[in-house]
Amino acid sequence: MGLNLGSSGEYKPYCKYNAKSGRWYVKKDDAEQEVTNPTFVADFDNIKTGWFLFLEGQAPNIVYDADLSTPAPKPSDAHKRGFELELFSQNLFGGVVVMSAASMHTCNAVNELYEQYEKERDANKGMLPVVQAVGATPMKDKFGTNYRPDLKILKWVARPVEFGLESATPVASAATAPQAAPVQSSASEF
Repeated sequence: MGLNLGSSGEYKPYCKYNAKSGRWYVKKDDAEQEVTNPTFVADFDNIKTGWFLFLEGQAPNIVYDADLSTPAPKPSDAHKRGFELELFSQNLFGGVVVMSAASMHTCNAVNELYEQYEKERDANKGMLPVVQAVGATPMKDKFGTNYRPDLKILKWVARPVEFGLESATPVASAATAPQAAPVQSSASEF
């Protein structure tokens, strides 16, 4: 029967932040287009971290960590720490897209946003943050001037059904309450 390991040639739609220009792009339907200061729901319940290698014209080479507190061994000197996160915006992205990044400035901005998510998560059980990109801050480093995305949590909404049922972060313990299924939420306004 085999393992069905061949490539289908299909890729998930993606969103990326270009730290060299301070601009956001989304690729869907085989076309990349710029989006200005996007607002989206971030599935921080299922964020992945690991070692990323992005080379022009090639698919990313990614080695994921076992979990958020157990880093994988570094596969090469060229790999950098990064993350992969699903975002949802029906209006801007046409649904769910994947964002991956290993830029120091992008990773630092997302790490700070994740820390805020962790602080507010217990007060917002079963919900996910609505994030807005509100601009970019120029950062001088050894590579010249790059731009750190300015991100803020606007509010929390019920987990959009478009993300599916899987959540790595339990909504409630099995002893206290059953896990609620995703519901169509006000996230559709994005």
